[in-house]
Amino acid sequence: MINKIKKKFTNCSGYNKEIIINIIGTFVIKGIALVLSLFTMPAYISFFNNNVVLGLWFTLLSVLNWILTFDLGVGNGLRNYLTKTITRKNHKEAKTYLSSAYISIGIFSLVIIILFLLISNQFDWNALFNINKNIVSAPALDISIKIVFIGIMIQFLLRLINSVLYALQKAFLTNLLSLITTIITLIFVFILPSKNNNYNIILMSIIHVTAAVLPYLICSFIIFIKKPMRDMKPSIKYFDKNHMRKVLDLGGRFFFAQITYMLIIGTNEIFITKLTGNNNVVHYQIYNKFFVLGCTLFSLALAPVWSAVTKAIVEKKYDWIKKIYKKLILAAILGSICEILMIPFLQFIINIWLGDNAINISYFNAFIFAILGSLMIFNSVFSSIANGAGKLKVQVICFAIGAFLKIILSIIFVKVLGNWIGVILATALALLIYCVIQPIFINKLFDNEFCDNTR
Repeated sequence: MINKIKKKFTNCSGYNKEIIINIIGTFVIKGIALVLSLFTMPAYISFFNNNVVLGLWFTLLSVLNWILTFDLGVGNGLRNYLTKTITRKNHKEAKTYLSSAYISIGIFSLVIIILFLLISNQFDWNALFNINKNIVSAPALDISIKIVFIGIMIQFLLRLINSVLYALQKAFLTNLLSLITTIITLIFVFILPSKNNNYNIILMSIIHVTAAVLPYLICSFIIFIKKPMRDMKPSIKYFDKNHMRKVLDLGGRFFFAQITYMLIIGTNEIFITKLTGNNNVVHYQIYNKFFVLGCTLFSLALAPVWSAVTKAIVEKKYDWIKKIYKKLILAAILGSICEILMIPFLQFIINIWLGDNAINISYFNAFIFAILGSLMIFNSVFSSIANGAGKLKVQVICFAIGAFLKIILSIIFVKVLGNWIGVILATALALLIYCVIQPIFINKLFDNEFCDNTR
């Protein structure tokens, strides 16, 4: 059996082999991450020893991680152009794209940090995050926010290395960086003592920034001292406005699609906090860990497909794109079935996982999360093909409509259901629009642009 598998792998095309290697690498890494995640929630609960403060931390991270999407789409625009230039072995042009992106993002990050530090004292962060000053003081929350914000802006620059890894068809390494971040965070949380709420929120901010920045810094250094990227490492001499404009043009479309998608997916903690209170964010996170885990693993496994599609278009391997799309749809169906099958076992798993801190599961809530998880799985498939082809119009329109509906439906459903699950139901309906319309346009793409040149 092993010999047959080896033979089949050896006979794979270059595209399939690269994807298989990345998928295997991703699942091995995420398998380790899954084991570690079982310790993450209990570790957080033990460290903070206060669900209101823990809910604040989750909400704070959700809001500030949003900022990572405000890179004007430079990372995604760079990813597509870098894949094309490396495929064509045009190292000089790749160096120009890299230099233009790194220098622009570096200047942008520095300016934003300075502006934020100048105006941040004008905000009442306690009111914004709905946290009493007797629980977390205003100075402590202000310091925590500044630390995390600066760390995120540094990540703006350092996370461009992800675009390089994707272009090199080494997507699994991006997941390895995230795993290292999780490991560093857990080590610190277990080792360092828990004290009062103010101390804990500031300490956790420092831990988070250190764990998030360090792996990307080390990876960037290693990648750019080795071939082939040694000849393409960023240089101020290679900064070019025209190349930057091209990256921003494509990146701007990615950026708008990202922002509207984040308005749909990434605002759940905010809406739950505002409409029902911080304490329910912890309940949301427990459900979310299970049902979004499957689609997260699925989307991470699809990470190499995006750049592989871009590469295949450059080399006019359209038939391969059609075949991989059909396989991904089948995999998405199987993934959705797994989401539903998880529901009956959820209470048993949570009881083991959280022990005395376990919550009583609502199977209605679990079903809504399973639907959302399934839609996110299909979204990953459609987006991987569309992003690789650079066809973003449908995403931009559908996500914009969905983001608008998310706001209205969240308020209505929470009032009608009297439960925070209304926010998740609104999220699922908002995402459904894209999952219905995008495959129609992908099929049109196959029938028109990819039809005559198939080989």
